[in-house]
Amino acid sequence: EAVHDIFVELYPNASWNPLRKAFKDFDDLFRGRTPGYLGCDTLYHDIQHTLDMTLAMARLIKGYELTHAASEQLGPGRAMLGIITCLFHDSGYIRHSADEGHFNGAEFTRSHVTRSALFLEKYLAGIGLGPAAPVTRQIVHFTGYEVDFSQIRIEHPKDLALGHLVGTADLMGQMADRCYLEKCRD
Repeated sequence: EAVHDIFVELYPNASWNPLRKAFKDFDDLFRGRTPGYLGCDTLYHDIQHTLDMTLAMARLIKGYELTHAASEQLGPGRAMLGIITCLFHDSGYIRHSADEGHFNGAEFTRSHVTRSALFLEKYLAGIGLGPAAPVTRQIVHFTGYEVDFSQIRIEHPKDLALGHLVGTADLMGQMADRCYLEKCRD
């Protein structure tokens, strides 16, 4: 609801429906209610972390929009894409039901961002945002270390800013969690 309030305040004429669907789909995926997926079984990259990060992203977007001229603002489409990217940035930790030989999602730590990018590509196509998939596949890499920043290919400066905001939101979500060190240890 806090993300909703920020989005509506910033973009009163934009549709909230794609984001509402994304929040529901995220919840279904992480709780194991999405066909073909087993749900989240990692101790840290879970629902709470993702919601913390997504709220941080909404607040970063608000700050960005309020401090930039109208011509430099992200706008509702990019903002929505940023929120959706945040919701599914750790979807690569979710095991597919066909992931035999993997005992938990943490085994995908070294490849989870690429797996998240592939998930996002299919997900965006399924909700009518397929043209945004190539940018999103790049932006999500700001949350990991699989691809060096110099290798992330983004053409538009606003998309680059969005990628930096996504990466910053992920770090803020982690560092602000008072249980972060214990969760990582466990």
